[in-house]
Amino acid sequence: MTVLLLLSWFLILTVVLPFVKNDYWIFRICEYPRFQKLMLCSILLVVWIVLGDYGQLFQHITFVLLILSVAYLLYLVWPYLPLAKREVKTVATSDTANQLSIYTCNVFQDNKDFSRLINQVKQINPDLIFLLETDTAWQTAMDEAFGHDYPNQLKQPLANTYGLLLYSRLPFKEAKIHFLVEEDVPSAQVQLKLPSGHPVTIWGLHPKPPVPGEDDRSTAKDKELMKVALKVKEASQSTIVMGDLNDVAWSYVTDLFRKTSGLLDPRRGRGFYSTFSSNYWFMRFPLDYIFSSADFGLVQMKRMPHVGSDHFPMFVQLQFNPSLEHIHEKPVATSEEKAEAKEKATNAID
Repeated sequence: MTVLLLLSWFLILTVVLPFVKNDYWIFRICEYPRFQKLMLCSILLVVWIVLGDYGQLFQHITFVLLILSVAYLLYLVWPYLPLAKREVKTVATSDTANQLSIYTCNVFQDNKDFSRLINQVKQINPDLIFLLETDTAWQTAMDEAFGHDYPNQLKQPLANTYGLLLYSRLPFKEAKIHFLVEEDVPSAQVQLKLPSGHPVTIWGLHPKPPVPGEDDRSTAKDKELMKVALKVKEASQSTIVMGDLNDVAWSYVTDLFRKTSGLLDPRRGRGFYSTFSSNYWFMRFPLDYIFSSADFGLVQMKRMPHVGSDHFPMFVQLQFNPSLEHIHEKPVATSEEKAEAKEKATNAID
């Protein structure tokens, strides 16, 4: 019984910690394994029921708090389960002039098995390739593989695991590398044209995660996400934001990003599509995103097979259709959330 009590209170504590909206990593990291905690809390709840030994006050309180923890965690992950309402409509159309297919992957910089990723990309033949954690070795290999077929490129290779490479078949109207928060963490912004001529703004991001050894606080990550969210909202254009955001789909910051930007998450109502870690099936989180504005529908979305990285690649095919903007329910931020987003976008970095 002592072991059961200790395990129960440990899990209850990890459920409660994220209620503290502090940027320090110990509070934010507890948001990541919420599905795993849901499973563990449910198992412990069953054990309590089987044992039937929760009549004393402290044990009764523990049992009730476990029930509340299960209910709360289920509430958080429910929007990403296949039974939930889909946020982005599935579309079937032959209007290829307004389609855009995207392949994105955090390649894991030390992974030098370039051929696995190259072969995978060639099989699915996307319009846009966005690769993260890319150094000069990755650039050389990707230039050789895709430089001819993808003439429109934006590249910032780095040796610090924050390099990025973007290759496109579609022409760029504008292309920029930004350093929105930190001088060694780039982000990509391009405006490309669909075959129909319609312009689409693309943001490619990879902020630092709030973990010891990377960044003890989530301040820089949150600041970058909110700065982009506010830019997207202000521009009010067809937009896609993609990349390894180093934040789980059910965190309050990701939810604030959605509401502030007004962008939609095609995973909601379809599944987690957990991309990290590819090495441990029991500790996988949805960290890699492709958000879209409400004028896009989803043709198909896949989590691609392993390519030697600690992340799985993602492939998404989207369909631009302006009529969808009046069908989709866009997330909306409250006045308090708008103020919080602006505050995070201007926070000083220690």
